[in-house]
Amino acid sequence: MVANILVAHGMRKGDQNKALGEFIDRLLQDETYTYELAFIESEEKSVEHTIINLIEKGETQFKVVPLLIFSAMHYIVDIPEMLRNIKQAHPNITYEISAPLGTHPYMVDLVEQRINDVDIKEESDVAVVLIAHGSFSYTKAHDELKEFSTKLKQDKPIYCRTLYGDITFKNDLDQLSRQYHHLIVVPMFLYDGRLVNKVKGFISEMDIANELHMTPSINFDPILKSIIRERLKELTV
Repeated sequence: MVANILVAHGMRKGDQNKALGEFIDRLLQDETYTYELAFIESEEKSVEHTIINLIEKGETQFKVVPLLIFSAMHYIVDIPEMLRNIKQAHPNITYEISAPLGTHPYMVDLVEQRINDVDIKEESDVAVVLIAHGSFSYTKAHDELKEFSTKLKQDKPIYCRTLYGDITFKNDLDQLSRQYHHLIVVPMFLYDGRLVNKVKGFISEMDIANELHMTPSINFDPILKSIIRERLKELTV
């Protein structure tokens, strides 16, 4: 039997992991497959701890779905390294890691919905700003964000920005706000938590000239359930 592992970022301390687990359980409560939720950062439900517990129960095959939007450090380095270390200690296991969530076609539908839900009476002079996590070192995530933006069926200009890295919105969001009467900002994060609050905090300190409309993040939208299911189906271990 194959074990399904969903890997979220998590936090080493505090109640965020418990709350995140409850969100995911509610999202996936009608799914027919079983899964274990593990965290990149956790003292009790780490990836290593979760998988080794399953190995001790006889599991040897693992489908791993990172609950990450694009391919930055956690996706490219951290999760693969954790799995390699486990396999080194347990060479009989096999595993496969899915693509990130944000590169799935359904994510385009979700973000289109977020943009279209913004009620702007005056449809002219509107631009969209996508804000993802970003990275200074692992810029494949930036490339994926830009590729993602080309798939959106919008007649508005679309700008790709990040919280961290060379294309951070902190560089020029105030300037963009002077070019358009309305900016629709879509935070491309799993849920409206700590990182989205950081984005909002930085924006509140900027000199925004015109109307800025912040949409909800992905926020465990039902479409996310379909993306996770599809990612699991794509894996062949």
